[in-house]
Amino acid sequence: MAKRWEKRNNAQENKITKLSQSLGISEVLSTVLVNRGMTDEDEIMRFLYPDLKDMPSPFLIEGMEKAVNRIISALQKHEKIMLYGDYDVDGISSVSIVYLFLKSVGAAVGYYIPSRLKEGYGLNKESIKKFINGGYSLLITLDCGISNAEEIAFARQNSMDTIIVDHHEIPDTRPPAYEILDPKDSGIKDINILAGVGVAFNLLMGLRSTMKKEGFFNSMNMPNLKHYLDLVVLGTIADIVPFTGENRIIVSTGIKVLSGSARQGIQAIKEVSSVSGDTTRTADVSFRIAPRINAAGRLDDPAIGVQLLTTDNPVLANKLAKALDKINSNRQLIEQKIFKDALELINKDMVMKKSKGIVLASEEWHPGVIGVVASKLVEAYYKPTILISLNSDVGKGSARSIQSIHIYETLKSLSEYLVGFGGHKLAAGLVIKADKLDVFRNNFFKLLDMTITGDMMTPILTIDGVLKLKQITKKVSDELKLMMPYGTGNAEPVFVSYGVKLKDPVLLKHNVLRCKAIQDDTSIGVVAFNTVDSIDNLPKHANIAYYIRNNSFNGKDTVELVLKDMTGLDN
Repeated sequence: MAKRWEKRNNAQENKITKLSQSLGISEVLSTVLVNRGMTDEDEIMRFLYPDLKDMPSPFLIEGMEKAVNRIISALQKHEKIMLYGDYDVDGISSVSIVYLFLKSVGAAVGYYIPSRLKEGYGLNKESIKKFINGGYSLLITLDCGISNAEEIAFARQNSMDTIIVDHHEIPDTRPPAYEILDPKDSGIKDINILAGVGVAFNLLMGLRSTMKKEGFFNSMNMPNLKHYLDLVVLGTIADIVPFTGENRIIVSTGIKVLSGSARQGIQAIKEVSSVSGDTTRTADVSFRIAPRINAAGRLDDPAIGVQLLTTDNPVLANKLAKALDKINSNRQLIEQKIFKDALELINKDMVMKKSKGIVLASEEWHPGVIGVVASKLVEAYYKPTILISLNSDVGKGSARSIQSIHIYETLKSLSEYLVGFGGHKLAAGLVIKADKLDVFRNNFFKLLDMTITGDMMTPILTIDGVLKLKQITKKVSDELKLMMPYGTGNAEPVFVSYGVKLKDPVLLKHNVLRCKAIQDDTSIGVVAFNTVDSIDNLPKHANIAYYIRNNSFNGKDTVELVLKDMTGLDN
């Protein structure tokens, strides 16, 4: 799919030079930072060298003090506490860290993850009744709850307090909870981007600091919160939140903790995911570990994930990890079938092919997998996409969007056709009556027609800087690593070089191309994936967009360019 190159244009030459000199960094790195809006030297140093000591105070989250005091009161009175989490990796890791912490300080605590298939997303009254009958008087929701005003009102009527720990968009009608911890309330940019597990970790920071002041740890060991970061990083990466602000500290520190984690469940899930070696990468979490933990929530019992992450029994951990691996394999087969079905439906529907969005529904689709397929369709067509799994007269849907369309706000505008909905800018869930599907689809398309203009449906490739090949050195390549870990909100820098000769192409297995980029007297190796299917289709002269990376081969480190896009200049 063709991309629209869009240069970041915040750069001012005097600032670039000044930062380069004062911080002792190259002008290449300085250009990237200034182009991304970073000009304050202290801010840049915190960004390049993230440290736990720079974590913001948890009490910046609205309601933290009240929530912490309520939990401490429950501990003192030996009340039973129930943790209720979402069934994805974010919810599972949130429940796991809060459960482990509360158990370590002697709490009477249980947890519950609802079945996606039988109960759906969020709280339900039947579960709350069971908690009340079981003697639980404090309910803590994790990565859910903000859209459950009716259920929380029911809990309150039955003398159960609820603390909501969530990060989803706050609806117009706020639930009548004892307290709500949602960073969307804060208005602070470094905090309101937290994943659910990030909010949960802040709760533990606030809880531990208050307990310490009140002398709780005079008679017991104080939990080391750093030891929980292997779990916090799982949910943070899996939920695709921006890797900036507090999240950057969590991911950069957490990935190191994850790499050396002695936790039985982590070791077991890494083994079945073929993640080995001393270093675990963010990509290992995104594409290997997280899908397996997510699989249980999609097709089976999501509590398996919490059991895996909280057990200290190696035999049980291995058994659970293997079960998740098997469930994930089944998930992949189901996903492939739904994706194939969706492509066929789109190709048969001329209105859908010409529309600015995709809305498809089927009674044959598994509701636990349609979100993954919707994401793949967005990648293929770059259109806001909604897939709906129909069951009799009700459908459960998953929505995924493109950068220019806020899908939660879009669904909010169409809420009259929905039973319920919730989510974020790029991802949401919904429930709809089958007889409302056609009118919803038509109005969804109409709204997109009014909203999407010009080239908003062309994917954007953001360019961080224009370079001559002679500026690209091993020192620059090494220095750019300071910007890692990369992810949403902190993309790997993309550079452009104009008028480059491409020579000596070799097409390898799996459509991997290697060639040389030459400009003036400088030659650098290039690698490209799925860019051309034949050497004959490679232009001899081109403008190229690329990443700068190190390549280690036969004990030798060299700089190479990883091609992202190119524009041929031969004609």
